Order: sequence, then C-alpha cells, then structure tokens
Amino acid sequence: MIRTNFNIKYKVRVVFSIVFLLGTIPLFSQNEDIYSQLRKKYSSENAVFVSRKEDAVIKIENNAPVIYSTTYEELLLLTDKATEYMDREVYWEDFSSIKDLDARSLVPEGDAYKTIKVKDFTRTNEISEGMFYDDERAYKFTYPGLKNGAREILSYTERITDPHLFGRFFFNTYAPAGEAEYSVTIPQGVKIRYKLFNINDNSVEFTTKQNGKNTIYTWSIHDAKKIKNEEDAPAIPYYVPHVVVLLDSYKVNGVEKKVMSDTAALYDWFYSMVQDVNKDISPELKKVVGSITYGATSNLEKVKRIFYWVQNNITYVAYEDSLGGFVPREATLVCSRRFGDCKDMASTLVEMIRAAGLTAYKTWIGTRDIPYSFRDVPSPMATNHMICTYIENGHNYFLDATGKDAPFNYFTSMIQGKEAFVGMGPGKFEILKVPIMDTDKNEFVDSTYLSINNNMINGNGYLTARGYEKIMTARRLLNYESKERQDLLLNLLRKGNNKFRVDSSSFDNLGDRDKDLGIRYKFEINDYLQKNGNDVYINMQLEKEYQNDLIEADREAPREFEYKNINKNVNVLEIPKGYKVSYLPTNSSYSDPMFGFKINYEVKNNTILYRSYVYINTLLLNKDDFDRWNKMIRQLTKAYNETVILTKE
Repeated sequence: MIRTNFNIKYKVRVVFSIVFLLGTIPLFSQNEDIYSQLRKKYSSENAVFVSRKEDAVIKIENNAPVIYSTTYEELLLLTDKATEYMDREVYWEDFSSIKDLDARSLVPEGDAYKTIKVKDFTRTNEISEGMFYDDERAYKFTYPGLKNGAREILSYTERITDPHLFGRFFFNTYAPAGEAEYSVTIPQGVKIRYKLFNINDNSVEFTTKQNGKNTIYTWSIHDAKKIKNEEDAPAIPYYVPHVVVLLDSYKVNGVEKKVMSDTAALYDWFYSMVQDVNKDISPELKKVVGSITYGATSNLEKVKRIFYWVQNNITYVAYEDSLGGFVPREATLVCSRRFGDCKDMASTLVEMIRAAGLTAYKTWIGTRDIPYSFRDVPSPMATNHMICTYIENGHNYFLDATGKDAPFNYFTSMIQGKEAFVGMGPGKFEILKVPIMDTDKNEFVDSTYLSINNNMINGNGYLTARGYEKIMTARRLLNYESKERQDLLLNLLRKGNNKFRVDSSSFDNLGDRDKDLGIRYKFEINDYLQKNGNDVYINMQLEKEYQNDLIEADREAPREFEYKNINKNVNVLEIPKGYKVSYLPTNSSYSDPMFGFKINYEVKNNTILYRSYVYINTLLLNKDDFDRWNKMIRQLTKAYNETVILTKE
C-alpha cells in the first residue's frame, strides 16, 4: 500500500480540553446538568462523549507550513460495562510527533470526583492489518478505576510537518457525542479549501471568525450518533458525516506556493517522489526481460508475459516506512530480492515494460475503500495504492500485480470504477476511469443431474466459475492444505441439507489464470425427500442464494458487493419409474436494473428441468435501494420454498 496518513481502518483520535485539579472535583458542578441530560438521552448506551474536539492551527515555520493539531475528549460511562473503554491508543507517524499527552480518569466518590492520572504509556510500533512493516507508532495506555459514572479525559497535540497529511474529521465514532467539533486556524497568506461529505441537512453548523490576523473555521454538530457495526458495509467515509480540509497554498516572502490547490499541484508532489527512481535500465533487468519476452509475437504478448512474471515471482509485502511509503524501490532490487509492496511492483512493471522497448506508466489510485475523486480531493487522501497502466491502440490496461491469480485482462476487484491518476512525465498526467467489470464476466454456473434412490438424492455435478468468482475460489483452493481444501470444497458445493456429502471431485484449469475453473463432483444427500402416501415432495432449488437476505429497517450503512455477479443453477431430476409429475411450481421472476432473478420449471424427456438465475448488477446498495431489494428477496424466498410433487401412478 502507498504510505498515507489516512489509513483505511478508522482510528479514534479524540480528546477533551479541561483544566485539571488535583485531588477531588465537586460532583455537583455547573456541568452536572449536562451529564444528567446525557444520561437520560442516551440511557440505552454504555457511554457517551460529552465533547469531542480537534483544533488544527497552521503556522509558517522556517518558510514552511506546520500544523499543530490538538485533539480532546471527555467520555462519560453510563453503565458498569467499563472494560471495553479502558484500553486506548494515540497514533502518530514519522511525519508527526506527539506532545503534551495527558490522560486521566475522573471517578465518582460520594459528591465529588477523584482524579486518577494515567502514568504508564507504552510506546509501540502499531502494525496495520496486512502490513509487514509500518512506521506508524502508538502510545497505548489503560484508564484506571473506571466504573459507572466515571469520565475519561484525554488531551494531546500532534505536530504535523507535511501539510499533505492532515485535514479530516469524522463527526461520528464508536459512541454518541453531545458535541463534536473541528476547527482550523490559518494565518494571513494561507488558503484552505474544504468539503463536507455525507451531510444532506443543516445538522453541521459552520462558522468563521477573525482572531487578530488569523481566521478560524469551525464545523460542529450536536447529538452525533454512534457508528453502528453493520455487515457488508463499505468503509466509513462512504456514509459517515465528515469534513475534509486541504491546505490550498501559502505565501512566503510574497511568493505563493501551491500545496493541494488542484490535481496539477498534487501530481507535482507525487512525481517528486518517483522522478529519481529507475533512471537507468540495468543490464541485469534487460537480461531478465529478454528471457521473458523471447518469442513473443506482439507487444501485448510481451506485456502480458512481464505481468505474469511479476505476479509469479514478486511476493507482495506491504511495507510503510516514512518516505519509503511513497517512493518505489529500484526495479533491479525488487527483482533480485523477490518481494515488494504495491508501488514496488507497479514501478517494476513499468521499468520491465520499458526494458522491452515499450512505454507504461506509474499510476496512483484509491481502492474502493476510498470514496474521493482526485478532482474533489486533490490529496493523498484520495489514494492508497499504485498500479501500472499500459495503453495500446486506445485501450487502457490497468495492471495490478498484487492480485496474484488475476488474468491479464482482469484488474483487481478493489479498483473497479476508481479514478486512475496516470503519471506520464514531468507535469504531464491523465485521470482515467477503471471500468467496472460486467456482470456476466463473473459467474457461478452449477449444473447437476439428479436421481432418487429411496430417500436419498444421488447426483453428478459440474460447477463452472469465471471471472472474479474463479479468482477468489481458485486462490483459496490452491493455497489451502488438504483438510482445509476439503472443507472449502464441501462448503462450496453444499446442497439440500447438512447431510450432503461429496463422494469424489476433480478440477479443470485450477492453476490456469486464463481459463474458467471447472469442478466435477459426485454427491449424495440423505433424508432430503419428503413422502406422504403416494406423493413425493422435492425442492428442486438445492442452493438458496440470498434466501431471507432482508436488509433491516434500521440499517444506516449502504451494503457493498465485491463485484457484480451471476449465480446460475441448472438441476435435472430423473423422474423415477412409476411416478408422474402431479404438481410443478409456476415460474417466477423479478427484474430491476440493479438485481433480480428468474426461476423456471420444465418437464422434458422424463426429467424435470429446473433453472435459476440470480444477478447482482451493482457494487453498492444505498438506502433508497433497500425497499426494492427486500421486495426482491421476499419474492425469491417464496419461490425457493416451492416444491415439485411426484405421485405414484
């Protein structure tokens, strides 16, 4: 991943400024009415922030901007469930430092509060998920003496030396807040820009005021709700109210210097990080590329071979280390030691394609965890990844070698629909759009031939997985050990009930990226049929994708899908001798541009032919889509519950 201060995981950095007194503080102070009101209003919660604030002050020091960001919190515990709030962290990175860190508990004792100051702060390297090395640091500590009615108080100031790496505040977090506020103070000669996200009403109050030669911008919200943990939700910047503030420019000695004024300024900063990398093609790299491309009959074939070589031979290792998080390593080094992060792999692809006599481009991109466009937010906030772009005959090939099992024509699912910031040299760039892979490119097609043996179903099946469905399935099958693979296969093929058993299986094209995955299998299902006198009841839908998958009425987050997809089932049941079809369910369907299904029954040549087709033609369901989704799910679930009736003749 690209080095950035705006990590995907949301880290709470909030504190409340207060004048601390030694010993005890009178309980029935003028603020006690506030606490009583919060207790009443949030009686169903375990805790509430009395206040969350962050105040950023931009100063010019040694002719460069420096940001002093002071963050504050006061958290009031409303129940005895205090343990989940005891442990906290304060984060910083190599571009920043922490000072004036102060944390303490205010514990009620009779009519007063007893102050217990935190004394032990453990400094750690906080390794982010999926990281091999991360320059992020953390002070970890535990609030002492917490109980119902206690308050946690924390304050600290972060000094940020690179203005590209600040400027975002979420109004909501893991507990509700009586007040959440963000302010930015700028001196004369400094310009900022700001944009509010996920705010469609007047709940956020915005003010500006002059304080001498400084201008103070303030955004505040009262009664901020807590963030709910909801399944299949996108990253919180997609739906949680927040403000993004960018340092547009500043003046030094009357000369204006741009920082994040537009995409051109952002590109200049990006390019400064990569302009001195891979200036010359080494003989070693030329030799490797020559052997890889030997005999290739087209330029595209050369690029494809290079891409697969990097996929196969360079292990992805996320590594963030100060500027190393922005600056790719030399391609010769990456190839020799056989590992690198996304920017190392992207830069190596670019250099190897260059060694083949062709042109490719380093490309900054944000994964789908990031909702921002480069034009709206010309900031490192809009990117956390790097890929390689190759252009031939007007077609853009977005090459992301971190997707180890992806075919050449399949960019990773995490960059679908995203803007690609393509660097083409000093001052020259293009912003291209990565397409969203078509729905019919990602299919599961499961076909079975079924026969009835007493109360058992015997079957022969063939499952075809293509596109992202194939990539995800093949990756796990290839990487799992024997026992894990069998468990995965059982879950993948499971049908009917929990007495489903796979008798044998084999694979087609499991290790071939360019072909669809096929799985042949034989199976049986015990106790699946129901009999009543001369009638046999059988549900032909052996797999019930999305059954009862209703979205709850109080859901707040959108629902995200990793990719568009189609799930097809074709089940052919041999009608037993001496039986006839006495009831065949009616066909059913639901059609919507974003999702839908078709279910069809047919009697043909002494068999019952059942076909189901369920499609998801979107990556994101917003609140406005939930009612239609639930309508579809109710109809689908009803159709799934239909049974065929066979009657003895």
